[in-house]
Amino acid sequence: MTELEIPPEEWMAGHPPPAERTVRFADGSYYRWPRLRWSFSHMEQLVPTKAAWRGPGAAHALPVEPVALDHLEVETTDGTAMRWEEVMSSTHTDALAVMHRGHLVHEEYFGATGPHDRHLLMSCNKSMVGTVAECLIHEGTLDDRTLVSTIIPELASSAWAEATVRQVMDMTVGMRFEENYLDPESDVWTFLRATGMIPGGSGDPTIFEFLAAIAPEGPHGEVFAYREPNIFVLGWLVRRVAGKDLATLASEWVWRHIGAEHDWLYMVDGTGAETTAAATLRDFVRFGSLILRGGEVAGRRVLDPDVVSAILGGGDPEVFARGGYDTLPGWSYRSQWWYRHVEGRVCPVARGAHGQVLYLDPANDLVVVRFGSSPQPPSALLDHVMWPMIDAITARLVD
Repeated sequence: MTELEIPPEEWMAGHPPPAERTVRFADGSYYRWPRLRWSFSHMEQLVPTKAAWRGPGAAHALPVEPVALDHLEVETTDGTAMRWEEVMSSTHTDALAVMHRGHLVHEEYFGATGPHDRHLLMSCNKSMVGTVAECLIHEGTLDDRTLVSTIIPELASSAWAEATVRQVMDMTVGMRFEENYLDPESDVWTFLRATGMIPGGSGDPTIFEFLAAIAPEGPHGEVFAYREPNIFVLGWLVRRVAGKDLATLASEWVWRHIGAEHDWLYMVDGTGAETTAAATLRDFVRFGSLILRGGEVAGRRVLDPDVVSAILGGGDPEVFARGGYDTLPGWSYRSQWWYRHVEGRVCPVARGAHGQVLYLDPANDLVVVRFGSSPQPPSALLDHVMWPMIDAITARLVD
């Protein structure tokens, strides 16, 4: 049996597992496909982690009202017609949940992912940090007009020296940084080693050293440019002004209030700083529902209306368009959230590598969460089927 023929759930099976089915972080095998189909749902077995506490109370129940989706057909943006099962398999979907009008209408798991497995969210974590930052802005702890270097003097000679906190949150910082996941020599791979998200060598810089060495390039505030280092700068900012780690902030502001079943889990780098996060499918639905329902859970206010308005309102499509993201026409970005502008609706999206998606459609009272483990990191490779799939789901439920 070749590696490609091994079912995702059979990696690391056995006591001990045979060498040919073993997954390790240190040798980089956890991030090699198809092993990552297992590792994305079992990171706590591979690396140090830090929990954002779910709180002491009981989990908030999700009312279930099943709606069949397996008969749906999806027409991709290139005109290809796909059956539901083809969409799930071809995009390497690990789990999918749909909540409509407060009811969980669809929940499906594949391969190595189950209801109690926390799946890596990759850059979807940015939207949690953006939400925390908006909370700190609202309470006056953080001012989004402040220069980054005022709060973090260590970045006074970097790309962020003259950038504001808001420009970091909205990804409009001009920097000399190539983010091409398909090129192993791209800056993004050095960045990932610095964060501890992939194994590195003894001579690699820490993430704090790496950020301080990134040079400015071009003006700030004029063009949307999605660059991974911005989220680590924002994480540094919120930690610095609040005097707390990111896991504590995520728990205090969000996670302990949503009735989660499990802790939100962070990977940590060699300094103990949080990197990406992991959550169960249902708990990520609960996070999405919090935003969708105006910051309330079961009639209890969790987030201030001003915080929710800042997230739900969307960004500037003109600034976004200058970035040249051809697979996302008419979109915008703000506060570490993406926004799909479709038929007059503004739909916030948390989006991460390998196809992680949290999609909110407030006008249609809809939450869609999708976990995946596609072979290549760029989510843009799935855009031709992802948004038509969501539109097919929406049409099934709303029409």
